[in-house]
Amino acid sequence: MTIYQWVTLGLGAFGFISTWILGAFKIGRAVEQMRAGVREEIRQERNAIFAKIEELERRFDADQKTQDHNFGEVGAAMRQYIADVEKKVREVEIYGRDNYVKIPDFERAVERLSADFKSAVGEIRDDIRDLLKSKTS
Repeated sequence: MTIYQWVTLGLGAFGFISTWILGAFKIGRAVEQMRAGVREEIRQERNAIFAKIEELERRFDADQKTQDHNFGEVGAAMRQYIADVEKKVREVEIYGRDNYVKIPDFERAVERLSADFKSAVGEIRDDIRDLLKSKTS
């Protein structure tokens, strides 16, 4: 083989090898670019998920504060209602004390009325007897 053929063969082999090396290098760069793209998408998705979680936490905290406030209002309303009922019960007790008869007073009043009825019945009986006597005489 001549030198010309060896040079041509050498250049062909060099071209073939350099094409494979360059192709491997380009494939490596493409794989690295895909990895970087996937990593960037993962990072963006992760940031979006974290942002959504933080927003949900803020909404939950706001809802929890509202619920706590509303329950506090229920407690305050219950305390006010209990105070109003106690006040009304006190008013009823005072009214009962001032306006209703106590048992010993009631028993004395019944005894007096009973005595008054007995004396009135006796007087009526005496008056009827007197009338009957005056009619017959």
